[in-house]
Amino acid sequence: MDGDAPLRVTLLGAFQASRGDAVLPVPGARLQGLLVRLALAGGRAVEQGVLVDAIWAEDLPAGPAHALQALVSRLRRALGSAGDVAQVAGGYRLAMDPADVDALRFEQLAAAGRDRRRAGDANAAAALLAEAVALWGGRPGVEPAAVAAVASAAATRLAHASVEAVADLADAELALGRADAAAARLTALLAEHPVHERAAALLMDALTAQGRQAEALARYERVRETLADVLGADPGAALRERHLRLLRAGPPAGTATSTATTPG
Repeated sequence: MDGDAPLRVTLLGAFQASRGDAVLPVPGARLQGLLVRLALAGGRAVEQGVLVDAIWAEDLPAGPAHALQALVSRLRRALGSAGDVAQVAGGYRLAMDPADVDALRFEQLAAAGRDRRRAGDANAAAALLAEAVALWGGRPGVEPAAVAAVASAAATRLAHASVEAVADLADAELALGRADAAAARLTALLAEHPVHERAAALLMDALTAQGRQAEALARYERVRETLADVLGADPGAALRERHLRLLRAGPPAGTATSTATTPG
């Protein structure tokens, strides 16, 4: 039965609370905000003052403690179990596994993927990072609205981490010889985040692996100009090193050049 299924909370994209196949209605911004802030704690206690600030911000009620207690009662009814939200010393905690909150699951998968990549296991890294990136539904780098409403710093951290996870995945794909997949992924990422230097450097690697050195050089020039226009900065060491490497390598074998040679 769905009543016996674990509570799951979706924060990346459209907010949703569910048990099994049953979606749980959580009406109202404040009630949703309470659930989101508790879910972000991953089963740990959240202080009463933190919850009040997250939910009411500058519009504090006359009796914050009583207002929060009433909101908790409403949330328990919405979730269908009083035991889901437990009162602890100084605050409340949501009884759930962090893996059942997609934002926390993303962070777990991304961290595990980076660890496997550092250990030299590109296959495992790619699998973990692909699962992490998939949780964002195609829009990494966008702050989750449900999280931003009650924890702006967490929303910013998650958005940044999602972009880095895409770059990490492309890096693992390159290590596995999947230059086509990496190039497509990085091109899409740079369309949304044009000054992301690591993504640009990895895209230059992917294009070079495909024999598209001229496009890699053109990409460098595009990023260099964007960095100058947007940030007033020059490319970093990683981008400059790749650019210099391509210039020293010259055109790939079999590519016609503008310099004619005279037979001896």
